[in-house]
Amino acid sequence: MEGTTPGIGESGKVRSILDLLNIAKILALVIGIIGFVYAGVEGIWLNIGGIIYGVAMGILNIMVYMRMDEFVGYVNSRRYKELKDNILIWAILTIIFGVIVGILLIIVYVQLDELIKTPQYPPPATGTQLPPPPQ
Repeated sequence: MEGTTPGIGESGKVRSILDLLNIAKILALVIGIIGFVYAGVEGIWLNIGGIIYGVAMGILNIMVYMRMDEFVGYVNSRRYKELKDNILIWAILTIIFGVIVGILLIIVYVQLDELIKTPQYPPPATGTQLPPPPQ
């Protein structure tokens, strides 16, 4: 975690957030590809609404896939508030266009909220000195 150690109990929440983000990343790629395939199938039947929905689903999920490394970077640098602000928009959009990824991002949002509001996980103090060795 870039030179800082998480507080007691924080590492478990951080690990679960990172795991959910990795799962959401994989699913976003898969759903994005499925969205483009769906748009192609709807194109065969000349269903304009289906084509538009499929292309929007594909583009949005591929965009989320590409942003996941940025989200992981926020977690690794312990910028939970910034991640929480960014992830809500993407969660709402992916609920509309590819439900599974949106649900995972909502779960991450809730866990980030708990992580930010819990006072027992303060950021570690910088510049703390160890006591001198016994003589």
